[in-house]
Parts: sequence; structure tokens; C-alpha cells
Amino acid sequence: MKLPIETQREVLRLASDPTLSNRAIARLAKISHNSVRNIRDRLLMSGECWENLKDLNNDALDARLGLYRSVPKGRKNRPQWPEVHEQLKLPDVTLELLWQEYRLGEPEGLSYPQYTRIYREWVKRQKLSMRQVHAPGDKCFVDFCGRTMPITNPVTGEVSYAQIFVATMGCSGYLFATAVPSQTVSDWLTAHIRALEFFGGVPRYVVPDNLKAAVIKTTREQVVLNRAYAEFSEHYEFQIFPARPNKPKDKSLGEIGVQIVQRYVLARLRSMTFFSIDELNNKIEYWITELNKRVTKTYPVSRQVRFYESDLLAMQVLPERRYSYSQWVYQVRAGSDYHVIYGQHAYSVPYHYANLLVDLRVQGEWLEILHQRKVISTHRIKDERGTSTLSEHLSPSHAYALDTQPEMLIAWAETVGPQTLIFVRNNLQLRRDFASGRKAVIGIRRDVRKGEITVSRLESACTYANELNILSSERLRSIIRNQSDLRPITRKPAPVIEHDNIRGAQYYATQGEELP
Repeated sequence: MKLPIETQREVLRLASDPTLSNRAIARLAKISHNSVRNIRDRLLMSGECWENLKDLNNDALDARLGLYRSVPKGRKNRPQWPEVHEQLKLPDVTLELLWQEYRLGEPEGLSYPQYTRIYREWVKRQKLSMRQVHAPGDKCFVDFCGRTMPITNPVTGEVSYAQIFVATMGCSGYLFATAVPSQTVSDWLTAHIRALEFFGGVPRYVVPDNLKAAVIKTTREQVVLNRAYAEFSEHYEFQIFPARPNKPKDKSLGEIGVQIVQRYVLARLRSMTFFSIDELNNKIEYWITELNKRVTKTYPVSRQVRFYESDLLAMQVLPERRYSYSQWVYQVRAGSDYHVIYGQHAYSVPYHYANLLVDLRVQGEWLEILHQRKVISTHRIKDERGTSTLSEHLSPSHAYALDTQPEMLIAWAETVGPQTLIFVRNNLQLRRDFASGRKAVIGIRRDVRKGEITVSRLESACTYANELNILSSERLRSIIRNQSDLRPITRKPAPVIEHDNIRGAQYYATQGEELP
């Protein structure tokens, strides 16, 4: 039957009353009395009553009474719509081409209008859209517009194209947009900083697309985030929740936000000429403010009001310190000499990280070297060729070899005092057996480091030893042990020599008396 199923149910209900005629039921149901007679005949032939039928679904009711219109026997063969749908995903394949191929096998088949109409009806039945409900302060959707804005250099006239970054709050739909020079990691993070400061808070999740500034690689098992972006999220304490590749509905609000910004903001600026990104951002800021204040028929309350009443109250507080962008260099292998190369300079890491992969983070004038997200070395960046090695990074054997060089021994002696420096230099420069002199100085320094000799006692003992031209380390230790340097020096008077040619004091005392 062509009657709607609900109308047929109403007729069945009314037909259960024997006092109502077919014409009376027809008037109540607003259908033909012949249709009422047919339904009543089917009910009578089935032997059923309305009480048994009223709770059945449509299919079960059809099985009992056969109320639906039967399928014509000569129905045209239809294609397998799932196969058609998959074929349309291939490059350059159109619905018309598939219909032509279908008609080659079915000359009496569906016409092209029938083919397209039935296919589109099938597609609508396949698509299920989940209504996404976003809690206040929960998600912020971010993306770049497909459209760019030209920036003209006022001096050369050269035109560059600025990228437009858009951020949309999930609950309120509050929008932010800004122009940046490119889609590099630095500009991507700069745009995020501006967005968070515009919102005045931090959401729990940020949902980006899969651009390289955000996601390095996506596999079935894991999502590899850009290290700088991950560090940025740790600083602001939000979680990164990337949309799945080729799943635009994961970031539907972001797509809608981009579309609104392009139509409401960028379209108004299409005929303007901008000579700097700051000039462009001033215009974008003005129109974004107007857009957020706008009231529509769909939403009688503006985005701005909804944001202040919902999202802002649930967002996290911004950190006190603004994020400072770090440039990263990933997976650099430290050499067997436990140094890594950055630019033209080599920088040391602790010796037990030799031959391991490390990451380099550049912040201003400083280079941080990390292994498994832990900072293992920090150096000031140097532009010239050379090597920067920290003493604490040396292996024990290398540290000993470097620490016992004459230059290092003299440098140590300078920290003790001038007399110790003289003693050390005499051992290294005046002794014929250089090796013994070097070994003597190493032994004295070892005693000082162990605490067996204090710096003040060593300086005093070296003063005493230098006066007596003593170079032996054993004699120096003996001076310290016996405290010879602390005893007062008593000098004996020289003996008087008696000789005829030596005139004494008596001679000179009487010389004046003999003068006339």
C-alpha cells in the first residue's frame, strides 16, 4: 500500500471497533473508504486483532498482514552501492563514468538521474554524525587558514604572504586570529602564545591538525609530537590532542572557525594593501573583536558573553613566565671523545654518554644537551672553531692526564700562593730530571687535596724551602712535619780573625790623636 504506516496503524485501531463503518473510518483517517475496506479485509483474513498487533514494529506488522507495497517483479537491477562509493575515492573517477559502465552491463538499467538520486539517498543513510558536546574550558581547536594575506615591502615592493592562525574555544566558540610570517615551529608557537594571552587562560586540551610544527609522525601505535611543541605544552600545562589524519570531524569546530574568519574577517580585507604584519594584525584584531561581539539568530548571545560565562571560568591560569622558544636539533650522536658538534664548535658531555644519541636545545646564548629528556650538559655557545670541555665531563684516566700537565700544575700553584708558585716552577724548570720534578709537584698537590697539608702550611714551608734552594718534595714534607719554617732563625756572629795586616777598632780610634 502507498499509505504511510502510521495511517495504516490508525485505520487498524479504528477498524477494531465494529460500530464504525468503512466510510466513517475513512472520514476520520482522511483516506479513501476503499483503502479502509482493503485493510479491514486483510485484518479479517489474518484472524488477528488490534490488541495483538498494536505493540509490533513495522516489519513485524508487515509480516502479519502484508500491508507494505510489494516489490514489482520486474524491478531493475541496481549496482552495489558500497563498490560505487569506493570507486569514487579513486582519482578522476566520476559518478557519470560509473553509470556508463553500469549501463554497459545493464542496458535496461537505471537512468542517470535515477542512478545519482538513489546513490545520494544511500550515502545519506550511511553517514552518522555524532553530536560533540564540549565542556567549558576543555578544548581549544587551532589551525591555519587555507587563505593567506599579501604583505608588500614598502621599499622593494616585493610581496610575501602571511599565514593566518585561528584558535576556537570548544564550548563558547570564542575566536582568535593572528597573522604570522610562516608555518614554522617558531611562528606556530608564537601564535599559540598570542592566543592563550588573548583568552587569558589555558584550556585542558589543544586540538591541532597534523602539520609538521605539531606532529612529526602518526602511526597505529603512537603519535610522535614535535619536541618544541611538547615542551611548550608542558610549560603551559595543557595536553595536545591531535586530530586523526583525514578525520576533519575531529576538529570540526576548528574548520568552522577558519571558515568564519575567512568570510567575516579576511574577506573584508581583500582589497587593502598592508606593508607589515603588525598593520595586518591591527585590522584582524578589530574585526575579530566585532565578530565575537556579534549576535545572530542562531545564537542570541554573543561568543564573547558565552566565553566569559563558561570557558574563562573553567580555564587554567596562565603561568607567570612567558614561554621562551627553544630551537631543537634531534638525535645527534656524541662522539667517542664524548663531544657533540653544533655549528663549528665541539661541546663536551659526561664521558659515559659517549656514542649515545642526544638532543640539542638552543636558548639564546646557551646550548643544553639532553639525553632522554634530561639535561646532561650546558655550554655557552661559541661561534669560532674549537672545543669546549668541562673538567667534570672527563673520564678518570683522561682527567688525570689533563690534570697533570705542567700548565695545570702551575695554574694550581697560583691558587695557593706566590711562594708555592716559585717552588713549583723551580721543580718544573730548573731540575735536570723534569719527570722527577713533575712527579714531586703532583705528590704535593695530592697531599693538599687529601687534606694532609693545608694551604697555609704549604705556603709557609715553600717560603722556607725557597730561601734554602730546596727542591725535593720529601724535604718539603720534612719541613712541614718538623715545623722548621716556624722556628726563629738564629744567626751566629762571624769569628774575629787576628792578622798583622788587619787593622782593628783600636787602630782607628787612635788615629786622630797623632795628627798635628
